[in-house]
Amino acid sequence: MIIRFLAAALLLVVTSATLHAAEPAALPPAMGLSDSAAKERAALFAALAAAKSDAEAREIEERLWTFWRGLADDESRQLLERSREAQLRFDYAEALLYNKEVVKRAPQFAEGWNQLGYVYFLAGQYDASLDAIEHVLALEPMHYAALAGKGIILYYAGKVEEAQAPLKRALAINPWLKERNLIGKESLPTP
Repeated sequence: MIIRFLAAALLLVVTSATLHAAEPAALPPAMGLSDSAAKERAALFAALAAAKSDAEAREIEERLWTFWRGLADDESRQLLERSREAQLRFDYAEALLYNKEVVKRAPQFAEGWNQLGYVYFLAGQYDASLDAIEHVLALEPMHYAALAGKGIILYYAGKVEEAQAPLKRALAINPWLKERNLIGKESLPTP
């Protein structure tokens, strides 16, 4: 009887240790999320890490983009839409006006900063883009697209070695990262 009890106790300890070892590492927190939004975010990143194909990863990425954009208030969404329309006309000066207003109105909105950084990138204002990306990462450290953008800008600046760290971090978050082919490259074509 005692042997069975000890064997059962040992089995519980081993099983518990195995289960704890299999649990994913906790995500770094994003600023300003409710408990339910934090759980949704964690589930999306877990799904992305578990994706079995490029197509599956793209679908989860789209859900992440929807999640990030969904954190905006109505006015910020309207400003982002106006910015997108200006971008389609290649009017980056106008797009920047809208994006700057978004981050002024909602400085805790990570995707607002990401979109500002993206438009700065499109406008060729790489230093300003990097500054915006730092805001993104302070608010949402799992923003793999911002990390990839940072890596690309560093590549274009000739800082190939420095570009590797944000790209590798982005790849660790999203194994299906579109920019994964840049890791280890010596140079990129000029934009």
